[in-house]
Amino acid sequence: MLCKNPGFTIIAAVTLALGIGANTAIFSVIDGVLLEPLPYPNPEELVAVWHTAPGLNIKDLNSSDSSYFIYREQSRTFQDIGLYRNDSVNITGMAEPERVSALDVTDGVLPILGVRATLGRTFTRADDSPGGAKTVMLSFGFWQRKFGGDRSVIGKTITVDGELRQVIGVLPRDFHFGGRDIAMLLPLQLDRANAFLGDFSYECVARLKPGVTLAQANADVARMLPIVEKSFPMPVGLSPKTLEDARIGPNLRTLKQEVVGDMGKVLWVLMEGVGLVLLIACANVGNLLLVRAEGRQRELAIRAALGASKGRIAAGLLLESFLLTLLGCALGLALAYGALRVLVATAPTGLPRINEIAINGPAVFFTLVISLFVSLLFGCVPAFTYAGVPQLTALRESGRSMSASRHRHRARSALVVFQVALALVLLVSAGLMIRTFRAL
Repeated sequence: MLCKNPGFTIIAAVTLALGIGANTAIFSVIDGVLLEPLPYPNPEELVAVWHTAPGLNIKDLNSSDSSYFIYREQSRTFQDIGLYRNDSVNITGMAEPERVSALDVTDGVLPILGVRATLGRTFTRADDSPGGAKTVMLSFGFWQRKFGGDRSVIGKTITVDGELRQVIGVLPRDFHFGGRDIAMLLPLQLDRANAFLGDFSYECVARLKPGVTLAQANADVARMLPIVEKSFPMPVGLSPKTLEDARIGPNLRTLKQEVVGDMGKVLWVLMEGVGLVLLIACANVGNLLLVRAEGRQRELAIRAALGASKGRIAAGLLLESFLLTLLGCALGLALAYGALRVLVATAPTGLPRINEIAINGPAVFFTLVISLFVSLLFGCVPAFTYAGVPQLTALRESGRSMSASRHRHRARSALVVFQVALALVLLVSAGLMIRTFRAL
């Protein structure tokens, strides 16, 4: 019957596809950003080391080089700890001068994340020591763009901020850390002899020992903070009382919490919005099916008169709804794929883990589940409404006067207009949801 009425089939399938596609696209974002674990070995052990200074009304205080040295040497809960900070550097001596993003790191950052070099090696303690050799690791993209993927790049030198640095390694293609795309990693080469209190200018990542909880790690940092204050000098212009009044304490969080931040709340609200859009689509198609089933009362009555049971008639109507949903599901996946590419390409810079967003197995499974839900939601109404229509009543309905037929036709036309209006609301709602996503 769906093939005999292609206009109805196309309108209903496209309406469903818009609702299913919007839900699939947003679920893919939620899955990539919130649900999937971080792409590192044992990601539950990774923590971001922050501090708090309630005396200065500072909730999130970065780490310092002085605290890093004490935490690395005396922690009872960390396997390893590393500092990093975003940087921008000038590359000269190649075809054209270029300013690129970089990440300054201590030697422990990559081992903590379980990252190995695609080519060459990662930083060692010698690379990160003060006065050590000037080295650099290239990102996969920079290596491909500037060196054409030449494997002999290891050992060559490039000029970074006027200094010659030896290339010792190339990062994996999927390496993303620090909140932005980077071209290279540089060793921090922190000097303990020059460290002092108060230089809270570094971000810090650590890996907990197996079985250690976040509360235990916070308590361990609280234990070490007085040791930090006693081990390093005060900077010029800062009195010990200022540091005492700050009441610096630990504020560790999981690395996933650090990466995602408050984006989770926004994305779940967005998911609720597109869920509402799907319900509107179901209402549209459900009403269209009611109109269509009303026009088939005589056919259904004849089938019942020929011996078809109510269950069989209802099953036939449900099957049509299911086939219609499958078509909407296929179109919805195609729309979701295209919409997701647009969303990723135009996503705000604050959206984390953008490179991990894709339509994968969980997203397809989610699409199939909501499609089954949709099929039952709008398919049950006409199935149970018209499957049990008495045969005689339905046949008498078909013999009404032309005037009554015209009246019913006008009513159906008005209902179709109403469905088109709801479909427009659906389109506008979907557009507003995408606009909200882009405004994050």
